[in-house]
Amino acid sequence: MTHQENPSHLRLVVARPRTPNGADAVSKGRNLPEGQLAFPFPEASAVFFVFVDSIGSNEFAQIVGDYTPRWIFDVRTVPRLDTIAASRISAFKLFEKSKINYVDLFGRLGIKSYRSVESNPALWASAVFDLLEKSERKGPYLFLFDDEQMMRCADNVLPEIMEPVVGKSASFARIRHTMVHA
Repeated sequence: MTHQENPSHLRLVVARPRTPNGADAVSKGRNLPEGQLAFPFPEASAVFFVFVDSIGSNEFAQIVGDYTPRWIFDVRTVPRLDTIAASRISAFKLFEKSKINYVDLFGRLGIKSYRSVESNPALWASAVFDLLEKSERKGPYLFLFDDEQMMRCADNVLPEIMEPVVGKSASFARIRHTMVHA
C-alpha cells in the first residue's frame, strides 16, 4: 500500500443554515460529493470566516482574487499582515488595488486580549453592524481569525446580527487550508 500526498489546497467549509431555534437545517439543492468545492459566492451577501493561521500569502491572494471581498474585518488581537502578504505595506497595496475596506476591528475597539469580556462576538458584532449600516458599501465580507474558538463563537452570533444589514440571503462559510492525504 502506497501513501500518496496530494498538493495542499484551500477547502471551503460551508456552515449549515440554522433554524430559528438554533438547530442545523438541511441545505436544499446543495448536495455535493464529499471533498468537492462549490464557489457560488461572489454575491454581495457572502460572508467568509478565514482562519489565517492555516494559510500563507499566496493562498490569501487567491482568496482575495476568487471572492473579491469589499470588506475585511480583522478579528485578531495582533493583526500581523505580514503573515497574509509579503509585508504590511504589500497587504495594504493589495487592499487598495482590490478596493477592499480593511477594518482592524479589535484595534478600533481597543480589545487587546481574547480573555477580555469585550472580545465576545456578541459584544463586538454590534460594532460591525453599525459600520455596515452606516455604509453604502456592500460585500462580500471576510472576517480574519487566528483563534478557532473565537471563529466558532462568531459563527454562532454573526449570522443573526448581520442579516438585517446584509440581507436574509446571506451565505456564511469558513475557509481554511488543509492537506489532503490519499
